[in-house]
Amino acid sequence: MNGTRSTYLNAATRKKLEDRYIKEKVRQRGIEFPSPTKQEHLFIVRFNISDSLSPHRDTDKVLVRNGLGDLCRLFDRIDSGEKKINNLYEDGDIDSVPLSKFNFSFTIGFGLGFFEKLNIVQKNRPRNLKEMPNYSKLGDIAPYTLQQTDFIIQLGASDDYINRWVFHNQTGIVKKKKKNQDDPYHKQLGHSTLEPDDEDSPDIYTAINRWATITDIHTGFQRIDGRNLLGFNDGISNPIRFSNDVIWTTKQDESEKFQNGTYMVFQKIEHDLERWQKMDEEIQELWIGRSKGTGLLLGTLSKNEDRKLAADLYSDKLVQQAAKKKWKKLYNQQKDPERKFFDPRQTQFKGIQLECPVWSHVRKANPRQADGTAKSLIFRRGYLFTDGGIGGIFNSGLLFICFQRNIENAFENIKKNFLNNENFPVPQQRKNFNSTEIKQRLQASSDAPPSHKIKNVVYGSLPNNPDTQNTGREGLSGPSMLGVFPDGMPPITFTLGGGYYFIPPIPKKRISDITEQFFD
Repeated sequence: MNGTRSTYLNAATRKKLEDRYIKEKVRQRGIEFPSPTKQEHLFIVRFNISDSLSPHRDTDKVLVRNGLGDLCRLFDRIDSGEKKINNLYEDGDIDSVPLSKFNFSFTIGFGLGFFEKLNIVQKNRPRNLKEMPNYSKLGDIAPYTLQQTDFIIQLGASDDYINRWVFHNQTGIVKKKKKNQDDPYHKQLGHSTLEPDDEDSPDIYTAINRWATITDIHTGFQRIDGRNLLGFNDGISNPIRFSNDVIWTTKQDESEKFQNGTYMVFQKIEHDLERWQKMDEEIQELWIGRSKGTGLLLGTLSKNEDRKLAADLYSDKLVQQAAKKKWKKLYNQQKDPERKFFDPRQTQFKGIQLECPVWSHVRKANPRQADGTAKSLIFRRGYLFTDGGIGGIFNSGLLFICFQRNIENAFENIKKNFLNNENFPVPQQRKNFNSTEIKQRLQASSDAPPSHKIKNVVYGSLPNNPDTQNTGREGLSGPSMLGVFPDGMPPITFTLGGGYYFIPPIPKKRISDITEQFFD
């Protein structure tokens, strides 16, 4: 269980491991468990320490520390089942039920600004946390509208209302209690002798509104067919839950108090669905690198075989059963994120060489341990979103979320050296790609009226012309030819920004003490 090699785990084994981790109460939930398939709805809240507070005032530092304590005690009461929600049944009966009934989870993360603003000493900080760089340093094409924040809270549940209720359910004045007159900071506060009762903070909003400012809120959802809004199966080759060392920090990564934590990347990515839907399905498949019908990597089966398998999956019972058995075997093999796209020793696909274009999204977003390159794996937990709708205009896309032991070695390596590398694949990585395939793609496109940039590729000499290896700035930026979109045409997908965060472990099984490990 300690290696990164992804091994298929049956449902009983996964359930056993999940129950064990829940009982151990060391790792925060909402990452490896519960499974996203049990949490169809996501709610992200990002916020900063209020600008009116100063880290140089001890009273302000205490206010933030106490406020975080209120927040984590709220999470503790939810986790223990003490805080329940009224459930109205069809017959009119009302019953109070724990939120576990809805597969609810909360995850809290901390950005670099939290540590900087409160002058947290280095020994109480995670070693590898930094702010998300600006768009140009990550290779994106437009300035970010969503900036790094001090905090992030991720809520997940099988019902959207549960997440919203945990965020804000206060309906009246929160109970107050007298401050402890022996509190050394009581006289320094110089304000009311009343404060919110720690045990009566009814929701996240109440717990943070005295010391923090909410910057943005994002809601996401899962499709029951597992497809994204572009119509393709997404996130297939993810490291199998409970069977990798990709996510959780170890003694090689962090001090003892921060082991079994993880680093989170949050980015919001928008899609131009109108342009996408006007593209021919075969072009879409080349762009993604998968069959739209089966979700298998292009070249796993011939085009005719793939189309037949897709049709058989929705045929009569006997045909469907045989098709499902064949499909599942291939699908499970391709879930392994370390299985190479090109390997002459491959036999599992009947000797048929995979035909995923070198510039397709699946090959740039998942390098699959290319020869001569460092292994970069991330654990993705993305959700779809739709926003707006006013005046018939709406935005849609992906709430991209991933977890890893080290952001620079994982997410940033993939983002900068693969996805957004305009000269991808770079020389030391070219062994992973098939020059014959590139040549065929060039010849196939030579009859089309190419842009100036594509002319250099199409009519350049192989393999001497380095432009023959230039496969585009972004792995998902078409419609494109050879991965290069025409001059002046904006990409179909673009990143709006986000942030980097550290998700700490739970100290001594006490959720209420999660933030205390940052303070002496």
